[in-house]
Amino acid sequence: MTPRLIRCFDKVLVAQAAVLAAGLRKLRPRGGRGPQRPCPATAVAAPGRCGARPAGRAPGDPPSLVAIKLVGMGDAVLMLPALAAARAAGYRLTLVTSARCAAIFSAPGVADEVLVLRRPGLFRRLRAIVAALRRCQVVLDFEQHVFWSTALAQLAPPHAQRHGFLSASRRRNLGYDHWVDPGREPRPMKAIFDELAQSAGLQPSPALLPLPVAPASRLAVEQWRQAQGLQSGQYVVIAPGSGSTVGFRRLPAATWAEVIAGLPPQWPVVLVGTRLEASLAAAILAALPPGLAPDRSLRLRLDLRLDELAALMATAAQVIATDSGPMHLAAAMGVPVVGVFGPDSPRRYAPANPRSTAVSLHLPCSPCNNCWVYREARCTNPDRYACVLRLPAANLLAASASIASGAGRGVAAGEGTHDHR
Repeated sequence: MTPRLIRCFDKVLVAQAAVLAAGLRKLRPRGGRGPQRPCPATAVAAPGRCGARPAGRAPGDPPSLVAIKLVGMGDAVLMLPALAAARAAGYRLTLVTSARCAAIFSAPGVADEVLVLRRPGLFRRLRAIVAALRRCQVVLDFEQHVFWSTALAQLAPPHAQRHGFLSASRRRNLGYDHWVDPGREPRPMKAIFDELAQSAGLQPSPALLPLPVAPASRLAVEQWRQAQGLQSGQYVVIAPGSGSTVGFRRLPAATWAEVIAGLPPQWPVVLVGTRLEASLAAAILAALPPGLAPDRSLRLRLDLRLDELAALMATAAQVIATDSGPMHLAAAMGVPVVGVFGPDSPRRYAPANPRSTAVSLHLPCSPCNNCWVYREARCTNPDRYACVLRLPAANLLAASASIASGAGRGVAAGEGTHDHR
């Protein structure tokens, strides 16, 4: 099913089902209780407070929280502090997600259960998702706009508290008991995710949390680095891709080649991506200056698992990446990051650690991609996607030199502020 058909199905059919279920739930009596305020996990089982122990949970069982996140690997990274707060508060944490985000949520210690919504074995997977939702006390919906997650949240029992974002869709807002307003002006998405967790009484860490890496993956990366002569803190990782659905964020291959050629010669470069980005990597390699090879040690890795990529990034001198999941992953691992932005707002998605920076042309038409509306970027510039296609390699090299010197992070002023919901 194409993204366009998925969006149409979401708006035409799933939206109606979600609204109907939400309306019926709100009409159902709750034993005389009025609207409830969010409560921490430690209070869920306390009689007479946020509700006595609900049916289906045995004495001594931990309360259950289901978090929903269907798209956005970068968002999944930014959610890690909120998820850690849920487990620290005593909840049994279940994630309902997609295959791509599952690579983040399945890392050791992140969740108690990860349920992936995808076609192979779809009905079996749906049964498991329904069962998890039916026994939960709290639902945190981290999706920004789609009705799929709203519909899933309605499967929770009447006593469960549903937390979601206040969006422009009044129909979608009916699906939640507690809303978090992201605001009209762009602000960091991690802060917005933290506020959603706080609405349920949780206390996320103000800083990003690194992705837990399995010892075997860390060892495999260490052995490969040693075989390649890559010393810790003395190589650069470049992640030029942006996933299969947001190609409009990518710089031209020639720009990336110019960046690689312009980096200090003492820094080897590791070009990373997925196998789906093999054509982009090949175009970058083809655009490199003919005389580069003797002066530049360049490796290509398109076969790394996500935790292996995290381990590789964690010991890099810096990472230069498109606005993407790997960019946020690098920031979470504590490495200095140069993030490349165009259609999206760095004021919302800049790499969230103090050693990093975001690079953008800040054109008057930017940002044109709104994460609070179910659509792709709609470029209005006569020079289509000039925000990335015209971004000079010199800007990235200057940002790289700046963070290498310890100058710290920054997002240049002058960005448009029309990224509204």
